[in-house]
Amino acid sequence: MSNPKDWFRRRRRDQVPPGGEADDPFADGAILELGRSASVVPLGRPEPRLPQHGSPVVGGEPGRSAAKSVPPPAPRSAELRAPRVIESHAFAIRPEITRPSEPHRLTPLASHPGHPGEARAESAAQARSRAVPFARPVPVRPPSPPSPVRAAETSAAAPPPSRPPVGDGAALAAAPSFTLTAPGLPWLRRGQGADGASSAALREAFTPTRPKQRGSAFFGRYAQMQRIISAIEEERAHIVLYGERGSGKTSLANIIASKAEEAGYFVVKFACSSELSFEDLFRSFLRRIPSAFLAEGVGATSRAGIDNFEALLSPGEIGIAELVGVFGRLHDKHVILVIDEYDRVTNETTRNKLAELIKNMSDASVPVTILLIGVAEDVDALLGKHPSLQRTLVTVPLPLMTAREIDGIISGGEERSGLRFSPEVRQRIIELAQGLPYHAQLLCLFAARCALRRQSRTIEREDLRYAALRAAEEAESKVKEAYAQAVASTQGGTAFKDVLFAAARCACDPFGTFTVAEVARAAAEHGITLSTLALQYPLKKLTEPARGAMLRRINGLDGLRYQFTTQMMRHHVLVRQAVERGLV
Repeated sequence: MSNPKDWFRRRRRDQVPPGGEADDPFADGAILELGRSASVVPLGRPEPRLPQHGSPVVGGEPGRSAAKSVPPPAPRSAELRAPRVIESHAFAIRPEITRPSEPHRLTPLASHPGHPGEARAESAAQARSRAVPFARPVPVRPPSPPSPVRAAETSAAAPPPSRPPVGDGAALAAAPSFTLTAPGLPWLRRGQGADGASSAALREAFTPTRPKQRGSAFFGRYAQMQRIISAIEEERAHIVLYGERGSGKTSLANIIASKAEEAGYFVVKFACSSELSFEDLFRSFLRRIPSAFLAEGVGATSRAGIDNFEALLSPGEIGIAELVGVFGRLHDKHVILVIDEYDRVTNETTRNKLAELIKNMSDASVPVTILLIGVAEDVDALLGKHPSLQRTLVTVPLPLMTAREIDGIISGGEERSGLRFSPEVRQRIIELAQGLPYHAQLLCLFAARCALRRQSRTIEREDLRYAALRAAEEAESKVKEAYAQAVASTQGGTAFKDVLFAAARCACDPFGTFTVAEVARAAAEHGITLSTLALQYPLKKLTEPARGAMLRRINGLDGLRYQFTTQMMRHHVLVRQAVERGLV
């Protein structure tokens, strides 16, 4: 057999098979040399494209000829016969992701008349409906006219996004939202105009929801603080600190603990829960007292495997005598156990064991002091009636703060926040707080926030009005329900409303009690004509559940006195009616 290359290079006409002339590009005797670009193409077929450089590929191997002739290409459909052209504008920004303020109108290409995509051009309204709005405008280069075919295919694949109804844009823009800043920086509310430094300083200046932790932020209660320190250092007595909710008991206990630690005492604090057991409470205390306070020394306790004082207890229930013996092993250290929110404990066994432990530790003179803190009217409400405890306890009630102490809270907040309260606003806050630091700090915080939103460094009367409205709105539900019952329109609701306002504004003793005559004087100062005799009936009715039980009777040394059930009720009456009567 001859060389296939010779057969491929040169063929005679008589070697062509019968009927193959129409299909053979070399039927006319033409010679195809390797590497030449000329070729004979039958009529009606596309021109075959060969590589620009190198040899043609035949049979999958470059540079070598095939032993058989190359079959003709299969006939193509009519729509693929048109030449494919890659246009430069095909890589431009698609019209469906442009900004809605600059919609693109799809128009047919003028340079390609009769283009297949010309009939699929869209109107401007359709283009706007397919535009996807972005939160921020993206700077883009103005694109050349886009391809109608590409735009129509993309729009058909993705449905147009839903758009908010007309008129909702302003409401969405005014809706409050937060922006999270870098770690360690404050949260900022958009559109308020308050810088982060002012907001952070304001949160530290007035803390109605958090007790004070440092003495520099604490004001007042110096007489109570001195009494507690004296009871610990001089009398070695146990202390019960009680008072109204929001009177600053926990804050005072934190300052006492801080000062005691600076002086060398070891302080352990614990917050009670409703189902707290006696064993859980004191095992938690002993677990946090290190074994270094034992007389044996660190080496001996380490060899014995004793890490803390809990290891000195036997498993099972803790006995009172055993606990007193463990506390008696403290060497050269005095421990203060702070038991906060003791009023939440409902387990009578826990209460009775604690009362017995306090008495036994006092008799044994162990170097441990217990500081009990709770919401109560007297000591019996916290510990029960144990006559033997009276000589071992020092009771420290927290009365209402004086006007000077409330003014000190405001002044301290001004110094820490850099804001200033106008004299009128300062006086109104003192009157509305009624001796409770919680209410004073709440009003100061709300009013200062309002001033910062106004981009003002001075708190004015309009800011205090906003604070009073907020304080009335955020009162406890039971307080608002009791007030609604008290001023109900049936059977002289207006008279009860006036009596409540006069009772909330009248002078009182450090614990909030007042007489009928003091209510009558406060009513006369505000233009309310109520005699002492006329006040007897409404004051009595306001102590009954039908009128919300807003008041209670107290038999004092000077006769019958009244007191609000809680000072929060008194504060709610003031902020509600101060706005209604135009006092703020």
